[in-house]
Amino acid sequence: MALPSGGDTVAPPTAGGGFRTYTLLGARAADDQPVHLPSSKPAGTVVTWTGPAGRERFELTDHQLPDGTYGTEPVARYQRR
Repeated sequence: MALPSGGDTVAPPTAGGGFRTYTLLGARAADDQPVHLPSSKPAGTVVTWTGPAGRERFELTDHQLPDGTYGTEPVARYQRR
């Protein structure tokens, strides 16, 4: 799911829960826009996203990006061989 990122600010989850918006690093939607994913899951959680290239797994992180979203790392990039 690609959400618009037109300057919206993103608040971190509150102590009682809440949502963060994550940017799936290296993923692009069908319209070539960055993919943003709202989630209440904690950092370290692995999520699956189905995009134009098929299914991909991403790990949520606590790293906040310059646009206020939080980064996700593609799991396949760091798998051991």
